[in-house]
Amino acid sequence: MMGFIRNDRGEQTVAQLPNAPIIGWALLGAASMMALEEKNRRALSSASTACLMLWAALEVTRGESGFRRMMGSLTLGWLARRR
Repeated sequence: MMGFIRNDRGEQTVAQLPNAPIIGWALLGAASMMALEEKNRRALSSASTACLMLWAALEVTRGESGFRRMMGSLTLGWLARRR
């Protein structure tokens, strides 16, 4: 049975190896901070935000535990408030 921080196999799932969307968010976010031109900074920042949205949506729909689904929901809510 799945718990708040455990998956259906009983494994703790608070922290997991990063997946492609979260790696994309981090790399694109770092690149946006280093971009010299404003249009590039905005484009990289938008792409970074899109990756974070994808990560959060995947956590909400496919999260391994209640904690992961809650983190996805909170992230989507935070992103919606800042736009």
